[in-house]
Amino acid sequence: MKAFKGRFDCAELMDGWIFECMDGWMDGWKDTNADVHARHCILSIAAAAPQEEEPSSPPVLGELRAPHITSDSVQLEWSVPEGTFDSFTLQYRDAQGQPESLLLDGGSRRVTVPGLSPSQRYNFYLYGVIGQKRLGPISLDTLTGQEGFAAMALAPWVLGMRGGGCWGRACTGAFVRGMLDQSLNPCVDVYFLHGVLSIAAPAPQEKPPTKPRLGELKAPHVSPDSVQLQWSVPEGTFDSFTLQYRDAQGQPQVLPVDGGSRTLTVPGLSPSRRYKFNLYGLWGRTRLGPVSTDTVTAPLPHPHPRDCAEEQLNGPGPSRPTLIFLGGDPARPLRVFCDMDTDGGGWLVFQRRQDGGTDFWRGWDEYERGFGNVSGEFWLGNAALHALTSSSRTELRVDLRSGPDAAFAHYRDFHVDGPGQHYGLRLGAYSGTAGDALSYHAGSPFSTRDRDPRGRPRPCAVAYMGAWWYHNCHYANLNGRYGTPLHHQVLQWGFEFSIPFTEMKLRPQRD
Repeated sequence: MKAFKGRFDCAELMDGWIFECMDGWMDGWKDTNADVHARHCILSIAAAAPQEEEPSSPPVLGELRAPHITSDSVQLEWSVPEGTFDSFTLQYRDAQGQPESLLLDGGSRRVTVPGLSPSQRYNFYLYGVIGQKRLGPISLDTLTGQEGFAAMALAPWVLGMRGGGCWGRACTGAFVRGMLDQSLNPCVDVYFLHGVLSIAAPAPQEKPPTKPRLGELKAPHVSPDSVQLQWSVPEGTFDSFTLQYRDAQGQPQVLPVDGGSRTLTVPGLSPSRRYKFNLYGLWGRTRLGPVSTDTVTAPLPHPHPRDCAEEQLNGPGPSRPTLIFLGGDPARPLRVFCDMDTDGGGWLVFQRRQDGGTDFWRGWDEYERGFGNVSGEFWLGNAALHALTSSSRTELRVDLRSGPDAAFAHYRDFHVDGPGQHYGLRLGAYSGTAGDALSYHAGSPFSTRDRDPRGRPRPCAVAYMGAWWYHNCHYANLNGRYGTPLHHQVLQWGFEFSIPFTEMKLRPQRD
């Protein structure tokens, strides 16, 4: 300890030391009647005024320190002796060994790393980023504290007055190292130096937020094409969640979820298929988890639908091409177009004319098998029509459109005979807005340009350029030439007018 002799006035400065002094008297010193004059001084160190450093390039990272450590956090400080950085990156591994990274602003010189584990060693690496370059790192190896541990610190030395006149930065538990010269006369100045040892409570700090925790992930409800997921957060809160899984083709899928959500329905899945779902919680820049669950989607009510009505029972959806199975037989698949919008949906479209892009001037075999594209113009095939109308009572709907105008014809008890009866047409009662132009053809066999079951010298299919259920010859013909100026060969429904759009469709009869 540096010794000082003599007298000093208040706020005197010596070699960087400042004494702030106060005169006073002590009565009855050491059981004598002498009054002792005492000057009580506070000793402090004068700090030099900070000087602005000239920036230099490139910037330099200084020392990385940990001035404050708790059981679950570490406060880090660092310096930049030269230059400036655009940003900093702090890297470390958590208690499970997973890498963590924090992006810090270039003006930062301190950061508190929360969510650590007690009595755990951590190695921190700090990089400085300037432009496209990363400099460093500087590193620090530190150990988090035990739970309930309180740190001790020494308060600065103070000069004070022995007895009840204690003053300074700390007084409790003060001890005195002094001197007494019995040869001195009363009213001499005596100086005392007090050293104070205390338990220093840390400055109040904001408690780090509780690290959130994900609870169990469940699938309380499954359907053939969706899964409803639920989860809990027993502790803390998350900013958001991320759900990851693979679709039926094995492609990874990612769904973002709001931090306040606790349930999510995943659509667009395939029936009777196993899916594994992984849920992550995002907390700041940290991703926690995952929690996982395996589940199997429900089977379809009709895994091999016989028609579009059964396809509709498998789950709602838009009008679309799909696969059905004749008679429900997995060995007899058939690609069809299902109209799920018109009059309650469930219609299987078996004929469409809309742009003349498909040639309908074809022979018996092609009309028997079917041709065209079910998403465009096509004829499904007479063999399929016989199979579809033989399993149950069936209704027929014919939709006609020309610009903004539309009309329809509806028939009950629609049936197409088998090949032995030349795929003859059977119809029941009519209703609708288009007029009944098809009942005239009921009971007629199907004929094409190369086969006329009635053996006419000039078949109606040739005269009117279209395969149809001709009687003598027709009031309706929806398979004629598209857009021709010859009125007797156009797409007709009871009048001499070429209809731009036609659809014929069937479904099981709904009473």
